[in-house]
Amino acid sequence: MILFNDICGGLISLGWIKLIEFERPKVIDGTLIQGLPGLGFVGKIAVDYVIEILKLPKFAELYSDYLLLADGRAGVYVDLKGILDLPRYEFYLFKEKNIIFLAGNTQPVSWAQYEIAEKVIKYVRELGVSRIITLGGTVTPSRKKEVYTATTNEKLMDMLRKYDVKKSIGGAITGAAGIMLGISKLYNMDGFTLLGNVGKIYPDVEAAKAVLTVISKMYEFKIDFSKMDKIIEDIKIKSKAAGELTALIERERTEREREKETRQYYV
Repeated sequence: MILFNDICGGLISLGWIKLIEFERPKVIDGTLIQGLPGLGFVGKIAVDYVIEILKLPKFAELYSDYLLLADGRAGVYVDLKGILDLPRYEFYLFKEKNIIFLAGNTQPVSWAQYEIAEKVIKYVRELGVSRIITLGGTVTPSRKKEVYTATTNEKLMDMLRKYDVKKSIGGAITGAAGIMLGISKLYNMDGFTLLGNVGKIYPDVEAAKAVLTVISKMYEFKIDFSKMDKIIEDIKIKSKAAGELTALIERERTEREREKETRQYYV
């Protein structure tokens, strides 16, 4: 096991970053696919699912005081078994396809997004990665589950058209999903994002499936979606029941108000 304690490439920095390697893999013209917590938890669900289904091995972890709890406080996460861990990034290897999946239970604080992104990019470049893909969620008027993209160059946009991915026009991509690609462009690396449009259901597992379907087609690997489909169906049933209950409560409230308005009093 190798430990690296880095302080921003020799520049003065208050940040603490520790990368722990369990082994050092090599990929050939590899791809990093990042899925972190964000809008609809789309990216995180997609990457966590493929890691679980394909049983991919973890080869490294990254820790930093820039990686805080979801509410912005410093602390540790405690799992259902009572075991605690610091917030972290985790690197998993899909050797057959030369893909490294980057998972995590948090995003860097806003003022450290650049530093953490550059640290990750420098590290995976050493391993042979030449392309960065980020996964996330977006909000659109469409109710149909669609996937949108923004790329670092026009050649990638042309390539993505055959996967029925729609061009994201204007606006901004915030957080790690955007910054990772911005930094990768400075390093002359190919990069693009795949964003599933998020609906009313949160977290949006269906949007995560749409994004993951594009990835599986692009890199030609099969993935069993049966577990994800069951979760989607369960969520829809519960969402429908909740909607019906809300409608019932609203009708009863309206009827009570009407009764009050029509009630007459005599003296």
